[in-house]
Amino acid sequence: MLAGCAHEGTALSARVVPPTSAARAVAPGAAQHGVPIGAPAGVLTMAAISAEDLRTRVYIFADDSMQGRAAGSPGHERALTYIVHELTRLGLRPPANASSYLQRVPLPGGGRDTVWSNNVIAVIPGSDSALSMQYVALGAHSDHLGMRHTPVNHDSVRAVNRALWEKRGRVAGAPSVSASDRAAIMTRVNASVQTRRVAGLVRLDSIYNGADDDGSGSMALLELAEYFAAQPVALRRSLLFVWHTAEEVGLNGSDWFVTHPVVPLRQIVTQINIDMLGRGTARDVAGGGNDYLDVIGAGRLSSDLAAWVREVNATEPKPLALDYSLDADGHPENIYCRSDHALYASRGIPIVFFFTNIHEDYHEVTDEPPYLDYPHFARITSYIGDLVRSIANRATAPVVDKPRPDPRARCRQ
Repeated sequence: MLAGCAHEGTALSARVVPPTSAARAVAPGAAQHGVPIGAPAGVLTMAAISAEDLRTRVYIFADDSMQGRAAGSPGHERALTYIVHELTRLGLRPPANASSYLQRVPLPGGGRDTVWSNNVIAVIPGSDSALSMQYVALGAHSDHLGMRHTPVNHDSVRAVNRALWEKRGRVAGAPSVSASDRAAIMTRVNASVQTRRVAGLVRLDSIYNGADDDGSGSMALLELAEYFAAQPVALRRSLLFVWHTAEEVGLNGSDWFVTHPVVPLRQIVTQINIDMLGRGTARDVAGGGNDYLDVIGAGRLSSDLAAWVREVNATEPKPLALDYSLDADGHPENIYCRSDHALYASRGIPIVFFFTNIHEDYHEVTDEPPYLDYPHFARITSYIGDLVRSIANRATAPVVDKPRPDPRARCRQ
């Protein structure tokens, strides 16, 4: 998720060795690119949404070999190759009149020569002749922050950020820690680090792996694509999957998509954005836990969509605890304006953003695969799948009954 002014942290992380599970899929080009190889040839993810599949995918997508997935970098293109390989394997279609899944996107800051990246876009056509030209769009962002020039100590960074986050009450938007408290935390952590250094236990890291941000959302999107592609009967409306690039550098990929849409925007009845779904435990955030899920923006354009989000959750085997506190008008974190859904909403498309909140590893090198809560992550992904099914199969699309924003105006929460 795009950084906000309220974030407070130090710097970075170190390589954590992934599990040696025999159920790891392998990305194309793994041998030459260093994507983790440890699975027998031909081991694939399954159609059912599961914690095991999500773990498999995140460990590939957020591996050190992806070099932090800075938009347009070789590591990011390598990560997109994995997504494209999976979409091809699963049989999803590129958009109509497109020759591939890739939509080229120019990046800002390229100087005289344009720097390019790619959105990845795929479609599962609907089965109802009257509704199949309408789309439920699902989105995540594939990029992250890349790499640091200078490595830092993973464990000391995590210890400092943990202490700072606790001092702020584990609450997004809470006041910053005072200079004196920060100094005391640094002194305490440095003493512990020195002890570990003497013992030879220092782990250096320079890669922003982005396992949660937004490895979790990108891989949830891929898991949902696999699930819906395997269904014997397609949903009534079509599904549009978009992995946006360059979210971290100003929502660039989603801005390009809404100004160069592959389907008419008026035919997108809802956009569901998925960013940072892998955390949200009681340790991560005040009020968090096994059922925790933030909901943002669902009622800002459509009362129907807001109601359906609640109704579908109520029918889950174990309903999630939907938290709307970050959606409050004027919230200091301004989350509503900081991810790709904001560009769709600016065009009058009803959106809902699912998120499990800021945490100590947000935009740090310590955002790595071992720290995600995969069973919780899988429950949320399954719920999103049920919501997609409900929206796609309804006789009517969600009605826009709230004021439509001016797409030229600055986003305000």
